[in-house]
Amino acid sequence: MAARTSDFQVIEGHFMDQRKLISKLKDVYGENNFRVELRLNRYKIYPSETFPEKRPLSPDDIQACRVQRRRGY
Repeated sequence: MAARTSDFQVIEGHFMDQRKLISKLKDVYGENNFRVELRLNRYKIYPSETFPEKRPLSPDDIQACRVQRRRGY
């Protein structure tokens, strides 16, 4: 689940792969054009004020950053 406000996007942190998330953010916003805070297992994503297009991550983008759980373990 992701929520969007005018200045930042909130993503639930359950089963989130931090490396995949940062990689996806770099793809979407570019290097050094965003800031991420993790508090209470929620990621707040702040696009840079100078970044012209502030589109939030889509549900598919977010799902691609989740850890794939293995069955049978």
